[in-house]
Amino acid sequence: MKTDFLKKFISFSLTFVFIFLLSFESIATISSSDQQKIDEYEKKQEELQDKIDAAQVEIDKLKENIADKEEYASQLAVQIDNYQAQIDVLNEGIAELEAQKSVIQEKIDELDSEIAKIEADIKQNEEDKALTEDEIANVYLELQDRLREIYVNGATSELELLLDLDQSNDFSNYLIIMELSQLRAKKDEEMIQSLNENIRKLDLLTAEYNLMIDEIEVKREEHQVQVDELNVKENEIVVSKSKLVDSQDELVTLQEEAYAYIRELDAESAAYEKLVASYEADIKAFENKIDEIINGASKGNADIASKPGGFIWPLQYSDVYISSSYGYRYDPISGVYKLHGGTDTCCWSGTMGKAVRAAASGTVIISTYHSAYGYYVGVDHGDGIVTIYAHNSSLNVSVGQSVQQGDIVAYAGSTGYSTGAHCHFEVRLNGTKVNPTGYASLP
Repeated sequence: MKTDFLKKFISFSLTFVFIFLLSFESIATISSSDQQKIDEYEKKQEELQDKIDAAQVEIDKLKENIADKEEYASQLAVQIDNYQAQIDVLNEGIAELEAQKSVIQEKIDELDSEIAKIEADIKQNEEDKALTEDEIANVYLELQDRLREIYVNGATSELELLLDLDQSNDFSNYLIIMELSQLRAKKDEEMIQSLNENIRKLDLLTAEYNLMIDEIEVKREEHQVQVDELNVKENEIVVSKSKLVDSQDELVTLQEEAYAYIRELDAESAAYEKLVASYEADIKAFENKIDEIINGASKGNADIASKPGGFIWPLQYSDVYISSSYGYRYDPISGVYKLHGGTDTCCWSGTMGKAVRAAASGTVIISTYHSAYGYYVGVDHGDGIVTIYAHNSSLNVSVGQSVQQGDIVAYAGSTGYSTGAHCHFEVRLNGTKVNPTGYASLP
C-alpha cells in the first residue's frame, strides 16, 4: 500500500513541478498590459520631447531678435504647456512603475516565504531521514546479533527439544521452552517487519527530499528573476525622477521669464492675452485634476479633523501673518478678478524654507509638482475634508504616507504661479474650497 502511495505522491509532485515550470515564464515578469502602459508613456515622452525641442528652436531664434517680445512671450506659453504635459506624463509613468515595483516586491516577499518554508521542510526531512537511518541501523544490528546467536547455539527443532527431555523432565518444561521459542521467533519477525517499514519510509523521505530540492531550485531561480526585474524598475524610476526634476526646473525658469513678460507687455496685446489664457487654462486643468484625485481618494481616519477648530496652522511660527486672505481678489499675476480659494501666510523673519506642517492627521493623496501650485501636498483627513499646501520649495512626504498632526509635509517656497515665498493653505470640504480660518487659527 505504501509503495502505491509513494508512486502516486511522486507522480503528483512531478506533475506539479512540470506545470510550475511551464507557468514560470508567465509569472516571472510583468504582464504584457503593464509593459504596454510603460511603452505608451515612453512614446508620449518621446513625442513631447520632440515638441519641446522644436519649441526651443523657435525660442532660440526669437532670442536673437528679443525686440519681438510678443512673439517671444507667445512661444514661452507654448513651451510652458509642453513642459507641464511632459511632467504629467512622467508622473503617470512613475506611478505606473511604482505600482509594478510593488507587485514585484510582493512576489519576492511571497517567494521568500515559500523558500523559507521549503528550507524548513528540507531540514525536517533531513532530521527524519537521520532518525530513520538510525532506527534501521539499530534493528540491523539486533538482527545480526540474533543470527550470530542462532549460529553459535545452533538451530533447535521442536522434535529435538522433545527427544532431549529425559525421564525426569516434566512435559510442562517442554511447553515453556516452546513458548519462549515462539516468542523469540515473533520478535524476530517484528524486527524484520520494522526494518522493512523503515526502509520504505526512508525511500519515501528520500523521494520527498529530491522533489523539495528541485522545487527550491526553481523558486530560487524565479526569485533571482524577480530581483533582477525589481532592479530594472528601480533604475527606470530613478531615471524618470531625474527627468522629472529637470523638467520641473526648466518649467520654473520659463514661468519666471513669462511672469516678467506679463508685467512688461501691453495688457491689450495678443501675447499678453495668450500668456494669461495659458495661465488660466493651467489653473482650470489643475483644478479638474485635483478634484479627480480628491474624489478618487480613499478616506483616511482622522477624528481630529472632523470638527472645525481641530486643526493647527501649517506655519507654526510666532511671527506668521496672512498675506492674502480667502475670498475674491485680483490675481497678482494675471490681474483677473476671481476667487482665491486658500489663505496665504508668511513669516516676518522670512518664509523661504520654513517647515510646513500637517494641519491634522490623515493620509497623503497628492505630493507632486504642477505649474499652477508648484510643489504641493494634499492630505485626506476623512469626513470629506482635504487640506492642500502649495508653492513649496520642496516636499517631505509621499503619496500613501500616513501623517500625524504637526508632521512636516513640505518646506515653504515660491514655486508655480507665485510672486514670492509663502504657504498657500486650502481646506476643501466634499471638494468645495472653504475658508481655512474656520478650521484653524494662526499660532
